[in-house]
Amino acid sequence: MLKNVIKRRDVAKAAGVSLTTVTHALNHKLGTRVNPDTRARIKKIAKEMGYRPNFVGRALVTGKSFTVGLMQPGYEAMLRLFYQRIIYGAVTAMNKDDYNLLLTFRDNAYSYLRNINQGRVDGIIVLQSDFDDIHINKIIDTDIPTVVVNRTQHFEPGSNGCCVASDHSKVIREIMSGMAKHGCRSIIAINDYDSCDPNRRLGDACVVMADELRDKGVTVERLIPSLASFPTQMLEMFKSKPCPDAIYIDGEIMIEPLAKAARRAGLKPGEDFLLAVTDAYKEKTSYSAPVTFYEQQPELTGETAWQMMKKKIAGEPVPELTLIPYKKQNPRVKART
Repeated sequence: MLKNVIKRRDVAKAAGVSLTTVTHALNHKLGTRVNPDTRARIKKIAKEMGYRPNFVGRALVTGKSFTVGLMQPGYEAMLRLFYQRIIYGAVTAMNKDDYNLLLTFRDNAYSYLRNINQGRVDGIIVLQSDFDDIHINKIIDTDIPTVVVNRTQHFEPGSNGCCVASDHSKVIREIMSGMAKHGCRSIIAINDYDSCDPNRRLGDACVVMADELRDKGVTVERLIPSLASFPTQMLEMFKSKPCPDAIYIDGEIMIEPLAKAARRAGLKPGEDFLLAVTDAYKEKTSYSAPVTFYEQQPELTGETAWQMMKKKIAGEPVPELTLIPYKKQNPRVKART
């Protein structure tokens, strides 16, 4: 048996107000015409009654689709856990505002532009880590509200775009300043600079800190990891030069190979040198070496992306770049077998 559909007139009757008042109270665009207390009371009654707005009617009144597009680099991006967590943060926040998400992907035919030109979406969230600017610029040229996530992008004055990204500069400053305060005078920073935009921002921040710490008697040596032979590269590093006071790694996957190479060279991570790591997220709960882990916050990134998009759709000003801090953790050290 079908459940009776609750309509606005039912809400009006229960609240003891006119149908017009209910319409204004439940519509964000028109809601300013209703006393805040009255609007809150009507919304509470509507929620308790199980009222759901008629999509077609609401779209006609507001001129909005109540859908936002999410563009990813390709279908394989859907398998990335970091992206999944960002999307999770976005959709859980969007659901509270009764907005839907439409997945779309980059392609050489720019077919994603149809969603914009046909009015299917009120804005586009671009989720990517690489350096491609072509597709972002194509979207920006349409003047639709655009939020670029997980990378930085310069926007011309008057354009309708903004960025949400992790605060890579702040985390590097925290890591290296902390190492220097701990008495470290030699630091090695291992970072794959050209692999993606976040890595490049981390690398740039290392350069800035190297210049600042040099005047304080601290040397920062940058090293690009050899993805094909990283364990061998680390063993040769430990054997060919004095042990550094501290090592910073960008990538959880490099913790265990580095720790193993250090032990093979007769060194003890955590005693002979400090170890700090940044990554998109932490997969393991423990490591064979003491490590300070700085993890990005993908759910908060996605939620913030929606908050910026919501403001843009409403015509409110937003900063060009919103930075999300890393989260510091100290995982337990597991016993080595």
